Amino acid sequence: AALFTETPHDMTAQAGEDVEMACSFRGSGSPSYSLEIQWWYVRNHKDWTDKQTWASNQLKASPQEEPGKDATKISVVKVVGSNISHKLRLSRVKPADEGTYECRVIDSSDGKARHHKVKAYLRVEAVGGAGHPQDTQL
Repeated sequence: AALFTETPHDMTAQAGEDVEMACSFRGSGSPSYSLEIQWWYVRNHKDWTDKQTWASNQLKASPQEEPGKDATKISVVKVVGSNISHKLRLSRVKPADEGTYECRVIDSSDGKARHHKVKAYLRVEAVGGAGHPQDTQL
């Protein structure tokens, strides 16, 4: 069966750091079909933890099918084969980069496009003006 062999995970970064999220997928079937991997950024900040939002999402058939007005496609890679891997690299992140990053794979192994998705949340902490904590402990 088709499956993700590497998935991104929720992470916290300091502003200014470089961040890398990995996503790898192994398709099913013979290796000569097209696979597409996409990274999306969904600017939904902290509402994903809001129980009310979560509860109302459960009532809709499948809320994740509509990318939503705040979803931005960051990158796309296509291969012909049965394995695909694409690392998302974000350099010098800033608090505005915080949000949900979604790796979507479109698997066309049997002529029908199947969508597989994994998500990770990136939290970006602003660096305080006082420099590093150890600098203040004189």
